[in-house]
Amino acid sequence: MAKQQSAPPISCAIFDLDGTLFLGKKVLPGAIECLETLRGAGVKTLFLTNAGTRSRQGVADKLTSMGFKAQADEVYCGSYILARFLMEKHAGKTVFPVGEAGLSEELRRNGIKVDESGKDSGIVAVCLDRTLTYEKLGKAHVLLRKGALFLATNKDHIFPTESGTMPGAGAIVAALEFSSERTPYVVGKPNPMAFDLMREEHGLKSGETLMVGDRLDTDVAFARNCGMKSALVLSGNSKREDIGDLLPDYVLDSVAQLSAKLGLKKKA
Repeated sequence: MAKQQSAPPISCAIFDLDGTLFLGKKVLPGAIECLETLRGAGVKTLFLTNAGTRSRQGVADKLTSMGFKAQADEVYCGSYILARFLMEKHAGKTVFPVGEAGLSEELRRNGIKVDESGKDSGIVAVCLDRTLTYEKLGKAHVLLRKGALFLATNKDHIFPTESGTMPGAGAIVAALEFSSERTPYVVGKPNPMAFDLMREEHGLKSGETLMVGDRLDTDVAFARNCGMKSALVLSGNSKREDIGDLLPDYVLDSVAQLSAKLGLKKKA
């Protein structure tokens, strides 16, 4: 008789994306197999990224194209978290987006009014924008100086790629902070807002949930703020020598080591 595998120590694992499961267009070794092993052991897997460049469906489509199994309702991205915040706190207000098409798409999907002309919006929402122009930055600046609400998906200063790091959303946010002399409200990690949504939509329990990511200041800090366990993978931004007072429960060279660390084996 085959030996029965013991119950996993967690009921859900939340995975960061860039630097954790992939770098740019390159899937990190063992990432797909890790998720399959966890799911085979009955562990729910969800995806959480601060990035707001794609809609929730857009992120799921990207993951699927890379070989991961992902549904839109398993994805929590900066654009969706921002949309939910606006629905609950600022319904009916118009938003000027400083971001790529995915941000506007997600806002509109959730019934948020979007005005890309920058004329009369009461809210400026900022994420990474690789189509950024000085004109767009100027429109946001004017609105903020007039008193518009300043929101950001995140302030990540960099993000990892196959060939090194690139400026993150935080670089754009910083430009508007400096020019407008305003401070944004940031909805992404380490703000626990995303976990509140996950708990509402998936019934998660913080003590049974593990956050897996490559950044101490967002992923591990998010886990701490939510009362979750955390696993830091060294395949992205943070390195072993960066670890200080903010201690993750696990430190792994890559996500490929996670299932073994949890005592889980892939089913034959």
